[in-house]
Amino acid sequence: MVFRLLHIKYQNTALSSIGSLRAGGRYNVAQVFSALYTSDTPITALRELKVLVETATGLIACKAPPYILLSIEYSLQTILDLTNPDNQNVLGTNVQELTGQWLPINLQGQPAPTQELATAAYNSQTIEALKVPSALAPNAYNVVIFPDKLSSGSFLKVYDDSGSITAKLP
Repeated sequence: MVFRLLHIKYQNTALSSIGSLRAGGRYNVAQVFSALYTSDTPITALRELKVLVETATGLIACKAPPYILLSIEYSLQTILDLTNPDNQNVLGTNVQELTGQWLPINLQGQPAPTQELATAAYNSQTIEALKVPSALAPNAYNVVIFPDKLSSGSFLKVYDDSGSITAKLP
């Protein structure tokens, strides 16, 4: 199970990754390929959106638009685990690079190292997702899924026993 916060206006496209295709992200390049960003816990998802911020006195909630918390059941065949130090060593990366600033690099017209790594994984034709350390939540992780790379037998499904949101991929 992974979690995703979704602005309420997008509830009818709960598993869409079009936003990442348009704007890009830490692990995908705008206009090149999309990624569906999910988190290991609801708290990590809140931190990633900066709705919860860590301070010296603890977590503080920030003013935010209305979000829906999605629980997503999934089965993926191939996830590259970048939280594993052995995998980081093999790929010549580290936690600092995986969680460091990426947007300033993009603003200089260059892809960030995380985007280059994700592009290589995406182009491998076998990797469906990356498990990556959270940049905003120590000891937490995100799962960055490449929706158009899902293998036969792989799936994502929003858990909703009320039947209000029936999103599923493929």
